[in-house]
Amino acid sequence: MKSLLIFLFLIINAQEETRPECDILIQQAIEAMHQNKHAKSLEILTKVQKIAQEKGWHKELFLTLNNIGANYYKLSDYGEALENYLLAYDIALSYLDTTQEMVVLNNIGILFYQENNLGEAEKYFLKAYTLAHKNTDSFKMGLYAVNLGLALNSAGRLEDARAYLQKALPLLQNHQNVLLQGRYALAENYYLSDEQKNAKEELLRLIPELTTLEFIEQKASGLLLLSKIALSEANIKKAEEFAALAQNPHNSLDTQINIFQHLSNLNYREKKYELASKYKDTVIILKDSLYHLKSSSQFEANRVKFAMRNYEIEMIEKTKNYEAERKMLYASFSAIVFIILVIVWTWRNAHIRDKQKKIIAERNQKIKMLELESELEAKNRTLAVKALNMSNRNEVLQEVVQNIKEQVDLSNKPEVRKYVAILNKQIKKDKTKDDFLIHFEETNHGFLSSLREKHQNLNVNDIRFLSYLYMNLSIKEISSLLNITPDACRKRKERIAKKMGLQETAELFPYLSHI
Repeated sequence: MKSLLIFLFLIINAQEETRPECDILIQQAIEAMHQNKHAKSLEILTKVQKIAQEKGWHKELFLTLNNIGANYYKLSDYGEALENYLLAYDIALSYLDTTQEMVVLNNIGILFYQENNLGEAEKYFLKAYTLAHKNTDSFKMGLYAVNLGLALNSAGRLEDARAYLQKALPLLQNHQNVLLQGRYALAENYYLSDEQKNAKEELLRLIPELTTLEFIEQKASGLLLLSKIALSEANIKKAEEFAALAQNPHNSLDTQINIFQHLSNLNYREKKYELASKYKDTVIILKDSLYHLKSSSQFEANRVKFAMRNYEIEMIEKTKNYEAERKMLYASFSAIVFIILVIVWTWRNAHIRDKQKKIIAERNQKIKMLELESELEAKNRTLAVKALNMSNRNEVLQEVVQNIKEQVDLSNKPEVRKYVAILNKQIKKDKTKDDFLIHFEETNHGFLSSLREKHQNLNVNDIRFLSYLYMNLSIKEISSLLNITPDACRKRKERIAKKMGLQETAELFPYLSHI
């Protein structure tokens, strides 16, 4: 709806001989803005703004701020636009007459209208209209009354809207462009008021007059209203014709979305579901394009703002005393660089020394740890070998005793019994366990005590088994030491792991390594 509102850019003529240059620059900036060269326009306006501020030229300052706001309005950066309009409004209130005041009030109203803040839009349009009425400016009264009518149409206050529009049209007879927009607003009011006949008649008279590209949006919107009216009259063919005429490649994305949404609804009503779905897909694509367009506009606005900030900084820098500041800057910079170099050099040397010391200490510590690990591994391996040898010896002795017992003629002889008793004493099963744990504790300081402290439910056999695991012995080696089968050894490992609260047996060795 942006194009349906009348926007004032304040194209002026030079009136004061002392300010012709500023007036010309402002006109150049406005022309650049109409060509969408916003960076160039804002650069010129910023230059004039600075001159006007320095000279105390309030009218020129008002014009620059108002047109800076207009640039940001066209870039859809409404926040920045409003900020500049409010600054222009303050200047108009303080130093200028009501002519400038009502212009910027109208522009602020348009901003709020675009943000769909209809209450604020009405307030500012009404202020502008009141000032125009006070000044008996018939053209401005008609212009602001049209904007009021559009805002009140959107707000659903149709009677109030019609009252303003009926006041506006007689005042705009000599201003054809604004009059056409006022007539469209009145036709829209008729349609929203369910006065289909009046709306149809007004639109049929109006649309043939909307021949220029300036009124492309009003023409498309009017044809869309005629299509809706035809649909309400059950004249489907006419509704389709008007909707087809409304389509134009120059239409805004918002208008195209409204048209294709209407076509989708129209075909759905006629049970042409495939075509309705096709139009619905087009609506989705157009909405996505609109989103990207708004994002692009915002990016362009930010880029322009960034360029303007840089330009403002450059202008400020040019006003300074270059030579004096440069000398001071060079002297200060040289001193700072020298101090920084000294600090960096000192810090670097200290850092290198600390780093070297740290590396040496880490290497020494690593060597020491490797030596200790190697020594511990050797002791554990020796202890394991001794345990295995003892186990093998006991196995051999047990086999000998068992073989003797199985031979009845030998086992009954006193001399043989005597030797069997001696062999049984040599087996030393219990003592081997105790000796192993004692030697293991001496080699691995604190391991067994920490293990018993954390897991008090472990018995001696469990601790012995875990000691073998800690020594990184295989299942086969452990089963040989314990005189059990490898399967029995695995089951014992699972049982002990559960006893210790571990989910998997694979977690046993890493867990034991960190005790």
